[in-house]
Amino acid sequence: MFLESEKKFIAITQRLDNTNTYNEEREVLSTDWGIFFREYLSDFLMLPLSYACDITEYLPNISGVIFSGGNDLSLFSDNPLSQKRDKFEQELIESCMRDSIPILGICRGAQMIGSYFGSQLTHCMNHTKPHVVFQNSMTKDSNKRDSTHSTIPKKTSFMVNSFHNYGIKKLGDALIGLATSHDGFIEAFKHKKYPLFGIMWHIERKGGLENTEIFDNFLTNIKEKK
Repeated sequence: MFLESEKKFIAITQRLDNTNTYNEEREVLSTDWGIFFREYLSDFLMLPLSYACDITEYLPNISGVIFSGGNDLSLFSDNPLSQKRDKFEQELIESCMRDSIPILGICRGAQMIGSYFGSQLTHCMNHTKPHVVFQNSMTKDSNKRDSTHSTIPKKTSFMVNSFHNYGIKKLGDALIGLATSHDGFIEAFKHKKYPLFGIMWHIERKGGLENTEIFDNFLTNIKEKK
């Protein structure tokens, strides 16, 4: 077993990178995430991608998973690092679904979840700077609570940061759209059954917490999982 402890961690995946200076493959996580966890979360665990590990050994100590940004999907890149990361995160989605472990995908992470469930992804223009997103109208039946706690949004539009060149144009049937951009790309979504969420903006960077509803729902599902 990975940890002889009952302590739970929020795990986060990392990007893979090759450095020319040292001619080696590295796992990379932006220092923005360290600051973010210090300010808003605690007890996080960086998941290893670069060696063959049995992810099920980690699951007993994981309360939720964040899929971080970085690395284009192998759908858009023939870089073997993208292929390696895709495979790792696809297997992680399946493991988390089996154990009902909440996932929050950030930017590339949202694309990964969307792609896994058959969404249509394509190149997008002018999505590398802050812009307004429009939150879909969601209603809640007080007699029926789904696993992702849909609520009536407090705001119908808000600003987000943006750093991506590829986006989700159409969601797979298992996913529900929560927000869209002015040009029709999906900016946020959730799974109809499982506590899986995706957002295209970066909560760990400046301008990423203008609206925290989806992030709060992710944390609520983590608390109820414990």
